[in-house]
Amino acid sequence: MGLINDLNYNFNNLNILQKIIVLMIICFIVPFFINTIFFLFELKQFSLIKLFDISPDFFDLIYKPWSLITYAFFHADLWHLAGNMIILYLSGSIVLDLFGKERFLKIFVLGIFFGGLTYLVSYNLFPVFNNTKSSMIGASAGVMAVFIFLSSYNPDLKIRLFFIDVRIIYIAIFLIILDVIQIPSGNSGGHLAHLGGAFIGYFYNNKIAKGEDFADWIIKFYNFLFLKRKNNKLYKKPSQKKYRKSNNQKEIDSILDKISKSGYDSLTKHEKETLFKAGKK
Repeated sequence: MGLINDLNYNFNNLNILQKIIVLMIICFIVPFFINTIFFLFELKQFSLIKLFDISPDFFDLIYKPWSLITYAFFHADLWHLAGNMIILYLSGSIVLDLFGKERFLKIFVLGIFFGGLTYLVSYNLFPVFNNTKSSMIGASAGVMAVFIFLSSYNPDLKIRLFFIDVRIIYIAIFLIILDVIQIPSGNSGGHLAHLGGAFIGYFYNNKIAKGEDFADWIIKFYNFLFLKRKNNKLYKKPSQKKYRKSNNQKEIDSILDKISKSGYDSLTKHEKETLFKAGKK
């Protein structure tokens, strides 16, 4: 019990991005353990993933409505998981520091949800997918939503690739083009879902810039799901007015300018903490 309590304590002290990554890793490992147990006892093979993946069959969606979200927590192989988690951590850390927990969660879930819908609609709309049996797993749509949201918010942000700094907007354009041209080559559903996530990330950033937020339902559903009381909500809605009027605005502007010129990794620990506190207000 001591080990379990320690693990639970450590998990509860992680930020929302770290918790999501840990859950993704757990969901990747657990099916392998189950397969091993079934193999050792010569039991009929059972696929845990089949309970949570998404298929293009609307009847399956009726029986598994949760699959519009849960498909994202499972991955096909280690490289699939590692690639998604690396991109999510790099871009998600910046979004989390700039906008706080609530906004980050909204973007990520919107990407997963809209990516699943894009996959579902595409397989029932385009003739090329007629009579095609398919299913999809992976968090790529949510990851793309976060990445494209960040690149739309600050296209001049530089990310270090190997030994050179590249503007994030160029990376975003490259990823979108790569998904488009790979649709005929295989994993068509996955690439279409990526594009759905990318679109909603771009669209959501534009709406936020206009002062509109259509994703409050995500936090309300989260609070309902985990029985969070209104006076004890895990996520505190950021106050844009306080953010603009704070005495530290000049410092915030200076930090954002530094990110644009030198990248997020160039920030000092104090500067990162300043951004994080600003995002929580």
